[in-house]
Amino acid sequence: MTFEGLALALANDYETIYCLNSNDDSYVEYGISGEKKELVVRSSGGDFFADTVENCHKLVYKEDREKFLATFKKEYVFEVVNSGMSFSLTYRLMVHGEPRYYNLKTIRGISGESDFIVIGVRCVDAQVRREQEAAAETETYSQIAKALASRYEVIYYIDVNTNAYIEYSSSEDYAKLGVKKQGDDFFTASNADIQEFIHPDDRDRLLDELSREKFISNLRETGRLSLTYRQMLGGRSQYVTLYAVQPKNDLEHVIIAVFSIDSEKRREKAYRDALGNAMEIANHDPLTSVKNRNSYISTEAEMNDMIYDELNPDFAIAVFDVNGLKKVNDELGHIAGDQFIKSACEIICTTFKHSPVYRVGGDEFVVLLTGGDLHNREALFGKIDSIMQDHKRARLVTVAYGVALFDPATDKCMKDVFSRADEAMYEQKKLFKAQR
Repeated sequence: MTFEGLALALANDYETIYCLNSNDDSYVEYGISGEKKELVVRSSGGDFFADTVENCHKLVYKEDREKFLATFKKEYVFEVVNSGMSFSLTYRLMVHGEPRYYNLKTIRGISGESDFIVIGVRCVDAQVRREQEAAAETETYSQIAKALASRYEVIYYIDVNTNAYIEYSSSEDYAKLGVKKQGDDFFTASNADIQEFIHPDDRDRLLDELSREKFISNLRETGRLSLTYRQMLGGRSQYVTLYAVQPKNDLEHVIIAVFSIDSEKRREKAYRDALGNAMEIANHDPLTSVKNRNSYISTEAEMNDMIYDELNPDFAIAVFDVNGLKKVNDELGHIAGDQFIKSACEIICTTFKHSPVYRVGGDEFVVLLTGGDLHNREALFGKIDSIMQDHKRARLVTVAYGVALFDPATDKCMKDVFSRADEAMYEQKKLFKAQR
């Protein structure tokens, strides 16, 4: 291959080549032209650097002009070239109204008695933009990783073949535990740490789940796993969750991240407590403290689900009505009437100690008989009858009642049982009024 062929082959990598006489700053501009890719002269001039300043204002992208002019100075270019190095500069030129990245590179040459510098200019727009996109993507992933990592108290990177591990901790409290930053056997180290730093009630479970064989087996079966337990941090127990995952395309390592969920757990508990108190208030009668109509409706829905599912629950319903409440309210006032209701409720509750009692109306109570109260109902209602006889003679509070046993052959819902008990109660109430 001739020197001319070599020069042409190398020149094909550039859009423009300048040959600059370093003695007088004269120059010749070459370019590749034609189908044969010939090196042809495009222009020439007597002061390369002066023409470059003029062309900079015309062609270089406005945001790059200051940097270009400050960097591409004759003195600095010659200093770099004379030291044996190559001068390089990347900037943007305006092409068809759009900025595109170009790279300028110098090479020192010697020809006969004159020194010259070869300056090659080529378009690197696609390459630079790919690099920028890659850098932006890398930065994005880095920011995401940092944001995610900031949530974790500690992260372990474990080699599942050797059990060696590295620990990364972002929590001051966790760092105070004195856990090693790296080690030869994660599972042996974690076993010791569990014994020292985990809440006693959670130790056995965590020791079992973090035994190497079980841990690796569960992780490979699902690809990830999580464990919630209490860690002793800062002198008190705090809820944390351990999350383990095996990186994609890397079966040699496991990543374990531990993050605090203590504040969430405590908020949940406070919410449950508040909700429980609210439900307790909403489902209880403020006068008698027994369950109210809202609670009865909820119980009725639950029992109906069992009936519809043909689970055939064993129960009976007793309906009670306080006799003479209107007369007491009219003649003695509502304070006396309230005491009258409370006295009736006390009789019912002390008799049916193992069954829920509901106040479903002003003077009406319902008892859901189950278990021992259901099986002993005849004796219990006999006790009620005896009390009522004594109260009649003493002119104390009395109640009328009716009871009905659930029959899966005929009863389609709890209301069917209630209706029979309610009907029986009114029959007894008629008898009471006739005997009064």
